[in-house]
Amino acid sequence: MTALRKLGFQEVLEVAFGAQLLGREYYKLFKEGRQRTVISTPCPAVVFYIEKYLPSLIPYLAPLVSPMIALGRVIKQKYRPQAKVVFIGPCIAKKAEIRDPPVASAVDAVLTYDELRSLFAQDGIELTRLPETDFDGPRPGVGRLFPVSAGLLKTAALRADILENNIMVVDGKDNVLQILSELSQDAIQGEFLDILFCEGCINGPMIGNGFSRFSRKEIVTNYVRQELTRQRQEDIESFLDEYACVDLHRGFTNRAISLPIPGQKEVKAILRRIKKLGPENELNCAACGYPTCREKAIAVYQGLAEAEMCLPYLIDQLEESLKAVQKFSQELERAQTQLIQKEKLASVGELAAGVAHELNNPLAAILLYGHLLLEEVSAEDPHFSDLRTITEEADRAKKIVAALLDFARQRKLDLQPTDLNVLLEETLQVLKKESRLENVRLVHYLDPRLPRLLADHSQLQQAFSNLIINACEAMPQGGDLTIVTAPVEDGVLIEFTDTGCGIPEENLSKIFTPFFTTKKPGRGTGLGLALVYAIIKMHGGQISVRSKEGKGSTFSIILPHHPPPQIEESQGLLLETDRREEV
Repeated sequence: MTALRKLGFQEVLEVAFGAQLLGREYYKLFKEGRQRTVISTPCPAVVFYIEKYLPSLIPYLAPLVSPMIALGRVIKQKYRPQAKVVFIGPCIAKKAEIRDPPVASAVDAVLTYDELRSLFAQDGIELTRLPETDFDGPRPGVGRLFPVSAGLLKTAALRADILENNIMVVDGKDNVLQILSELSQDAIQGEFLDILFCEGCINGPMIGNGFSRFSRKEIVTNYVRQELTRQRQEDIESFLDEYACVDLHRGFTNRAISLPIPGQKEVKAILRRIKKLGPENELNCAACGYPTCREKAIAVYQGLAEAEMCLPYLIDQLEESLKAVQKFSQELERAQTQLIQKEKLASVGELAAGVAHELNNPLAAILLYGHLLLEEVSAEDPHFSDLRTITEEADRAKKIVAALLDFARQRKLDLQPTDLNVLLEETLQVLKKESRLENVRLVHYLDPRLPRLLADHSQLQQAFSNLIINACEAMPQGGDLTIVTAPVEDGVLIEFTDTGCGIPEENLSKIFTPFFTTKKPGRGTGLGLALVYAIIKMHGGQISVRSKEGKGSTFSIILPHHPPPQIEESQGLLLETDRREEV
């Protein structure tokens, strides 16, 4: 009380005196039995809820003010008519209550405990350094128990009998909503219902300390016992008689909101938005705060809820988002792999072009003079075998250089309308003379619906030839080579599947790298698949491989209907003038 007076308050009164006056009125109301059911009205949150959402229960509300308004009227009507009244407590709803027309003007302002602490801090007031002083004005008795659950019953000298079930004490939001709902449906028949949205006002939202509600209840009851030992019952009765003339009654207002009622069509449309396509999808989990999915849909239609705030729906959306992220991550990984491959091709292509040009001239000279020397010596000459080895190895080196130049070619694509089925048949016709195809059974399924593409005929033929020859070399004892074409959404699919030895898993990421080969020395340059990769990429296509060791391999190519515009080549590096990266 000392701290409040230091803030500027002239007098400090206990709201409990208003509760003490109301105790008499509740006793009369209950004993007279003028209402079938009485709902206590000290909690403004309960009053506002009934007025707005369950107006059918308004006749059950006790026509009595709250303790705050009761004391406010005592002050304004009799104790200090000119005073400005400020209520201090833990309830936010009191700020709205003082503006409610049936009780307005009894209290001028409301402070929560947090706001009061802020005022103390601003003025540098430390409670622990101040002496304790007593309250002013009329003194209450057991009315001080009013903020405790069931405190109203004690103040009004009413007793709840569990066998009769005629007086009920209900606190806590969920319990209050349930009993009000059942009361509105005539599911219960209680004569007196003491209802508080909080678990007693001592557990109000702005109480602002760390004690449990049990500890708070103990503190309050100890304080009440202490004060009662200091007071005489005659003094309490004297105060009650002195202010008995103050009017403690009030009326209520029907504030019901008329909400539109949706039909089945609207309800189903809302349920479809959150993937509830049938009764089996309506889990009625109540996580949204509504007992059933259909009640939630009605609330959405009425603007009281958001359709997307549904736990099962949010979980489904989260799973879809995770899948999308995983897919994006995989695509990004593929793009990075392709970018690394392009960089490798660029570096190797630049090196290959330079090396090939430098080697061509000395190789030509070695071949020329080697053949001249072979012509001058007979087969019986001891140097004949050595000279022939020189010319053969030089000729092999020339082929490698030719492959390098082919890989590092510097000419643009010659794009022409191309029928891939015809191109594949021509390629197979040319390769039939190859000895490597003798033991291979060729099977092809060429889809006649295949659209014509813009492509470089000769370069694609070279790429297809390399894949076919590679497949045949993977089947030295014979096997099946299946070639399939089919239209796809992004263009045209071409697949080459062999039944050969397959590719070890550790080599799958390396097969398109220039000079990588698993063939024995002298059997391959390691440029064949790198060249295929470069040709397909120049056409804006994709190439991938699936393989299982000992079972065979499948090379899949997808070529777009139209290659990217203005594709150029420079020393094995594919340059797109619009700088777009493939994903």
